[in-house]
Amino acid sequence: MFGQLFPRKRAFITGAASGFGLEIANKLAQDKWHLAIADINVERLASAKNELEMLGATVIAIELDVTDWSAIEKAASQIKQAWGGVDLVFNNAGVAGAGKMEEIPQNEWERILNIDLWSVIYGCRAFIPMLKHQGSGHIINTASSAGTLSAAEMANYNVAKAGVVSLSETIKVELAPHNIGVTVICPTVFKTNLGESMSGETANERNLQAQLDESKVTSADIVKDTFKAIRKNKLYVMTQIDAKLGWRIKRWMPELYAKLMAHCYKKRIWIYKHLK
Repeated sequence: MFGQLFPRKRAFITGAASGFGLEIANKLAQDKWHLAIADINVERLASAKNELEMLGATVIAIELDVTDWSAIEKAASQIKQAWGGVDLVFNNAGVAGAGKMEEIPQNEWERILNIDLWSVIYGCRAFIPMLKHQGSGHIINTASSAGTLSAAEMANYNVAKAGVVSLSETIKVELAPHNIGVTVICPTVFKTNLGESMSGETANERNLQAQLDESKVTSADIVKDTFKAIRKNKLYVMTQIDAKLGWRIKRWMPELYAKLMAHCYKKRIWIYKHLK
């Protein structure tokens, strides 16, 4: 896996102690990668480290608050000192939230933007100098189709993920001359533990949790497409058909897309089907 592209097999993954991040780490561990796994949950981090080492990985576990710039800088320095560099940087940590625009509290806006957007900005800023110095590597940012489709009652989450998409598109161009790839992951709903980060107090959070529970798409499906995108140096990962179709309609026919979304919202269909 990526043997010819990245023979030294070094990866940094945030939000790596559970869910999608742990699935990424598991797949790399099976190929004996050096993994720096970062998470704020110490107990889960310790469990993940043991699991990954049993699969054959060399693991550095880093307790990390991704909203702390100095902590991410320190993590980058730790990896540089241990391995001399890094090949794959997964800015994956994230939380979910939803609610009507005028009802989302200020502190909830700040929480979502700090974790879902600023952490990705920090991760890119901390590792880009290292990647440029070595003249290789790949940055993978976990966004969401929330950032491309802008569904109703998800303003704070949409804004954060749209920022991640735009950032990824920007650095894809900036880093191309340095032989550094960039990929942004934009799924719709798939089975993961994202619901743990929601309070369930708003109707759309409850709607989102119901969709997470019903989804037939797994983290493994998204990881498979992500790894394919890395090998081909593709920018976008959109596994589900609704992610691809919605994005294309919005780009080709933006006014029609807005009307379709308003219709779906009013009639409580597609992603709004559980919204009460």
